[in-house]
Order: sequence, then structure tokens, then C-alpha cells
Amino acid sequence: MKTLKPLMTAAVVAAVLGVAGTAAAGGTHTVSVSATVTGVCIVPVADQTSTLGFGTIDGSMAGPFNATWSGGNFRCTSGTTYTVTSNDGMWETASGGASNQMKLSTAADCSTASNCIRYTMTNATTGTGSGMTTPISFNVTGQTTAADIATAPAGSYADTVILTVSP
Repeated sequence: MKTLKPLMTAAVVAAVLGVAGTAAAGGTHTVSVSATVTGVCIVPVADQTSTLGFGTIDGSMAGPFNATWSGGNFRCTSGTTYTVTSNDGMWETASGGASNQMKLSTAADCSTASNCIRYTMTNATTGTGSGMTTPISFNVTGQTTAADIATAPAGSYADTVILTVSP
């Protein structure tokens, strides 16, 4: 037993020195860090609806009549090229925004020309995002003319246009 004790003590000392030697030796480890940022555009919930209102139009006025827009914004990742497209509304006669129509609320459709009022609508179409904290305005404008309302019966007219933002 006396012979084992010195051997055990020597083994413990060797183990401690071995661990201490490893810790003191040092070394390096390289960690590669990466990420991919996706180019996206979002329309915040608070900006998902707006109004383009012509207000009350008096048929005896010469026009043109410009609409007042209630606003709306979107945001895009910095450097992301965006495109805003329009479905041109529910009652359009040709794509491109120059043939949009508002329908008389009591009419079923625009098959009778006087049931609808032609109007133009423009909005931001392309650009580059400046980051998710920088809002981009849809910049919607609208106009109708005295000729567009010349045969329109008195009443309320409306249309719904959907703008889509794509990165």
C-alpha cells in the first residue's frame, strides 16, 4: 500500500500538470458570421387604406376637378427597387390609369355611359427604398373634367382601386 501511495500521488501530479499544460498552451478558433437581408417592401396596417375624394362637384363649374388624397405610405429595405402597380379600379375601360371610372351608386354597371364618371389617377410607380424607418408616399392624385361629368346624373359615385407594392 505504501508503494501505491507514491505512485498515485505521482499520477495525480502528472494529470494536474497535463491539464495545466493544455490550458497554458492556448490556441484559436475562427467563427464565420453571416446573414442575408431580403429586399422587401411593406405597407403598414395603418396605411392600407386611404381616400381620393373629389368632394361635391357642381356641374356648372368649368373644372378640371382635382381630388384630395388622405395619404398612405409604404417602406422598403434600403437599396431595394420597388414598383407600384394599380389594378385601375373596378370600372376601368382600358388599363393605364387614364380610363378609370367611378360608378353611380344606384347603377348596376357602366354599360350606360352616363352611369359613370371618367377620372385619371396617378401614383408613385418606381423608386428605391431607403430603409424600413423611411416612409415612401404613394403620391396619389386624381382629376376629372367638366366634360367627364357633363351627362352624369346627380348622385354619389365611387370606385375602388388597389395599389400593389413589389420589390
